[in-house]
Amino acid sequence: KRAIDNATSKGLIAVAAAGNDASASLVYPAALGNVMGVASTEDDDTRSPFSNYGSNLVWVAAPGAGIITTYPWGSFAAGWGTSFSAPFVSGAAALVVGLKSSATYSQASLAIAHARTLSSDLGYGRLDLDQAIPAARSLWYSTNTSPVPDTCPAQGVDWSAAP
Repeated sequence: KRAIDNATSKGLIAVAAAGNDASASLVYPAALGNVMGVASTEDDDTRSPFSNYGSNLVWVAAPGAGIITTYPWGSFAAGWGTSFSAPFVSGAAALVVGLKSSATYSQASLAIAHARTLSSDLGYGRLDLDQAIPAARSLWYSTNTSPVPDTCPAQGVDWSAAP
């Protein structure tokens, strides 16, 4: 706790796996008040059977079943667990910080809380960047001054038309 408190006081945005015991037991550091605890979901947006859950532990959920990742000897393998879910939320926090480098834990977690509602035992729901990034943008910028363009001229992608 002291280490997390020290790190977050210096601007770190902490994210941690909620655990794989299929229970509502508090697991640390995910259950600390300054850490986003992450549960695991299946492909059909239900809680993974192994994932820990509960409003005192989980901030949001993210995919954590059958995640393809690197494996020793230059190969790949599928993995299951909340440790595979947490990097999705860490990446979302990094995107939020990319919008404004001085983003705080409170601001990042507020933006990430704009998630797809699933069930009360999965916090704010499943991570949804289509909701989180616009929520983060609205924390700091009007649409006229946002550093994230609606159109990416280099690739001709019109982000405003994205679903």
